[in-house]
Amino acid sequence: MSMKKIYRFNEYILEDNQFETPETYVSLVLKKLKTQIDSIFDYDYGEKLDEPEEVDSGKKPEQARVNKKDSDKLSFKDLGVSLQSSDISKYSKMNDNLTIKFVDSEFAYTLIVFVDIEDATPGDDDKDFGVDDVKKCYIKFKKYDLDNFDLLGQITKNIKIKDIDETFLINLKIELDENFGSDEEEFEIS
Repeated sequence: MSMKKIYRFNEYILEDNQFETPETYVSLVLKKLKTQIDSIFDYDYGEKLDEPEEVDSGKKPEQARVNKKDSDKLSFKDLGVSLQSSDISKYSKMNDNLTIKFVDSEFAYTLIVFVDIEDATPGDDDKDFGVDDVKKCYIKFKKYDLDNFDLLGQITKNIKIKDIDETFLINLKIELDENFGSDEEEFEIS
């Protein structure tokens, strides 16, 4: 006579079982990214940030011209950037997303990371599939004016999830700032 184990509902749900769905994988990937990105901004340690330190040009860090070559040495703390919020949204049937909002002294930024459910669907039934097998995501990065919250610019890209780190986000911010500077710079009258 064979004995079968009877699980309580909570044990069954929490058990690492073979019935994981693509939705579960997407959710786990977004939670992992949220934790990773939140830790990038964890330089506050409960203290309020003072004015950003001065850099080479004598301007505040976010106003100084920063090259992509120099971005490997920079951090968001150096740029005077602080996290406003990070939230996971599961309202879309096909694309759950993570929305990160942060600001510097002049602009507000919104990074939205979408993970398509198709990217979290196992292709081969014979192979094990896990969270680390979800490789791609789509990002939308927006820049807003702090005074009237007008959209100044936007970048969209398909990227690999493993590439998302502080250096990547700083390079993305630099690219957005170079392509969509403030209105004052674009419309100067000679």
